[in-house]
Amino acid sequence: MALLLIAASLGMFLALIPFADHDVGVADWFIPLYQPIVVVNDLITAALLFGYLRLYRQYSILILACGYLYSAVMAIVHLLTFPGALAPAGLLGGGAQTTGYLHVFWHIGFPVAVIGYSLFKERDRTYSHARTEAQAILITFACAMALSALAVLGNDILPPMLDGDRYSAWFNLGRYSPWVLSAVALVVMYRRRSPSALDLWLMVVLSAWFFEVGLVSIFNAGRWDVGFYAGRVYAVFASVFVLLMLLTEHVSMYRDLSKAEKTAHSAARLRERQETLRLALQAGRMGVFSRDVKSALTWWSPEVEHMLGLAPRSLRPDAEAFMQYVDPEDRDPLRRAITECIRNNTDCEMEFRVRNARGELLWAQLRGKAEYDEDDGTPLSVFGVIADITDRKRRQEADEEHAAHFRTLANELPQLAWMSEPDGYVSWLNRRWYEYTGLDAEGSEGWRWQQSCAPQDLTESLERWRRSSSTGEPYEMVTHLRGADGAYRPFLTRIVPLKDREGRVLQWFGTHTDIAAQTQAQDALRLADQRKDEFLATLAHELRNPLAPIRNAITLINMIGQTPPHVQSALTVIDRQSRHLSRLVDDLLEVARITQRKVTLQKKTVSLVDCMADALHAVDESFKAAGHEVSLHLPDDPLYADADATRIVQCFVNLLTNAIKFTPRGGRIRIDAEREADEVRIAVSDTGIGVAPENLEPIFGLFSQLAPSLERSQGGLGIGLSLVKGFVELHGGTVVASSEGLGHGTTFTVRLPLLRLAPQAAPEQPRASHEARTRPRRILVVDDNLDAASSMVALLQVSGHQVREAHDGPAALEMAAQFAPDVVLLDIGMPGMSGLEVARELRNREHDQRSLIIAVTGWGQERDRMLTREAGFDFHLTKPVNHTELDVLLA
Repeated sequence: MALLLIAASLGMFLALIPFADHDVGVADWFIPLYQPIVVVNDLITAALLFGYLRLYRQYSILILACGYLYSAVMAIVHLLTFPGALAPAGLLGGGAQTTGYLHVFWHIGFPVAVIGYSLFKERDRTYSHARTEAQAILITFACAMALSALAVLGNDILPPMLDGDRYSAWFNLGRYSPWVLSAVALVVMYRRRSPSALDLWLMVVLSAWFFEVGLVSIFNAGRWDVGFYAGRVYAVFASVFVLLMLLTEHVSMYRDLSKAEKTAHSAARLRERQETLRLALQAGRMGVFSRDVKSALTWWSPEVEHMLGLAPRSLRPDAEAFMQYVDPEDRDPLRRAITECIRNNTDCEMEFRVRNARGELLWAQLRGKAEYDEDDGTPLSVFGVIADITDRKRRQEADEEHAAHFRTLANELPQLAWMSEPDGYVSWLNRRWYEYTGLDAEGSEGWRWQQSCAPQDLTESLERWRRSSSTGEPYEMVTHLRGADGAYRPFLTRIVPLKDREGRVLQWFGTHTDIAAQTQAQDALRLADQRKDEFLATLAHELRNPLAPIRNAITLINMIGQTPPHVQSALTVIDRQSRHLSRLVDDLLEVARITQRKVTLQKKTVSLVDCMADALHAVDESFKAAGHEVSLHLPDDPLYADADATRIVQCFVNLLTNAIKFTPRGGRIRIDAEREADEVRIAVSDTGIGVAPENLEPIFGLFSQLAPSLERSQGGLGIGLSLVKGFVELHGGTVVASSEGLGHGTTFTVRLPLLRLAPQAAPEQPRASHEARTRPRRILVVDDNLDAASSMVALLQVSGHQVREAHDGPAALEMAAQFAPDVVLLDIGMPGMSGLEVARELRNREHDQRSLIIAVTGWGQERDRMLTREAGFDFHLTKPVNHTELDVLLA
């Protein structure tokens, strides 16, 4: 077809030559119609060639594509400068010679591109970067713009090519140049042609180009003659036809490429699947086989041979070749299993042992299925997979061994142990469970264990179990389990989940620890603790009873006065030691209450500076007796705190007493207090015997004594510092001891929280005057201890009161009816009728309801005070009575 087109073009060219210079007349519409068609054709052809470059990045195709692009650009510029086409002098201006030179420059470019294409295609040079195409396009545009600018701007300096609408003598050089160049390109193209469709159609295009230049520039006389029109019309039809052929070839090429690409993709996917299958077989240590039932020929994949330790293609193509590697004990069972599966048309699956060529014993698993004839159902072939499961079997054996070891260990546990599934279904229990409950596995597994749980614990146990099952959290509780003897014993039940790496519960493991002995021991400890409290209370009562008359007698003698000096000295000793004994009794009961957390603080806003002053006043006599030098450094800040003043004063007294006792005579004691942010630091330092570093912590322990009892000269129970620590911590503070060692003194530092804002100063409460405290009252003293009663009566009588005494409950009630007392000082621990009963009876009598009833007793624990309040007592004083406090109550 290409040759036919060339021949037709040649015939038309030869037929039009004689008429080429005949004038036809001006047609202003022709150029605006012709040029856009040429531009569109060239741009489409260039686009097709650039598209071809997406597949094959060849310099030859790039040069040809740029040639078409250059032709399109020059055609556009020629249209824009042609006189009368779009404007009388052309849109771009120029002159009479502009279009002539543009036509020459235009028709030179394409032949040059074809020559470049022909020369470069044989070298088969390619490029890799898309920027090469961009550079070529920029060069093409630069050349077109430069030549266009020369033609437009150089109209007055270039030799004239047109004389009106006719060619001048100078045009001969211009018009023969593109024609000769086209002929050269045609020859070069023909000599270097290839059988490709692109070269064939390019020959057609170049021939049409040659004939067009001949008609338009060689054989015609100028513009608007037959050659002017015929050459351009001929070129349009030829280029459109060639473009259609190129489009057809292009579509065909892309269709073939698409098919080739699909085929390549299919082949690649097939290779990928084969490689994936091979890798999967290798990773899974599996091999494939197929066997033709009729011929008994068997094909083995390389993986089967590798499993047996054989070289590729060395295993004979029959089933018995494989059977010789199967363990003798498993050969017949394997044959029977395969035969049975083929006969029954079922899947075959069996595990067996194999000894490979290296003598190693392996475990293998066969999975296979037969294919049958669709007409008569006879078996045709067998396909299957043989997997090496040695590692799995070893892990399975190891798991079974570990499970056996675990059960052995669990069976030897003293606890009752069990395991359950994630939903709580009990699947295993140890031997100790069966021994204790007397049940068998059928009566224990699943949910039947509930029959061994005590009814009062079952509901809570199931609720806790359901909660743990839903959250995966462990739990523990005490449950009572019924033994084989029918008796229930307490067990501490602990249940923990066994989870995988993702946190999923695999199983539950639980134990029941028999805590009957522990429970009995705890009950015994509670009973012993209760008896200890009762003993301490009784001890305090029995110690306070003799102390009461002693203190009363000392107070009475001091009130009488006029005693000899040696008697007064003896009274001072008795007074000091009786106070010390009373304080020891109080401390003993206080520390017991602290350890049992039974202390209730009566907090209010107090000044810690005032508390320290009260403590110093309380130990003033001891300071003087020991001959110590005391230095006090307190701030102007009152240091307000929310505290129990009595307990804080007691802490300071104990610290000061401790410093006095363990500092040699004439030593120095220093008290410092300062605010640090929202807390106060109070330090009590001495120059005493000091403390070894290892004893700085134990010194605060209950009954702590740093020296053996026979070496202690200062006395004490070793509970004072324990009380300090307990009371300070109850107030949210801390206390620490520091010392540079034995013989270097000790510093006790107390830190307590302070109030952020100082409270309003409270108005000073008026104190009761001496006259008010000694106002005569009618007082009835009731105590079964005759010394305590008589000494209290004497003391009250000296103070000006009218006093009667009674020594039991009935006598007290009779005396109260006769005497009508204002105040009743009543002991509560009397034989027969107790003081509590006497108080209730007095409160039931109309004329005794207004009497002030004060308990004076050796029982001073909190429960004793609660009993007195419930019985109708107004106040509760412990023996020995603080007579100053008693005077205030009597006022």
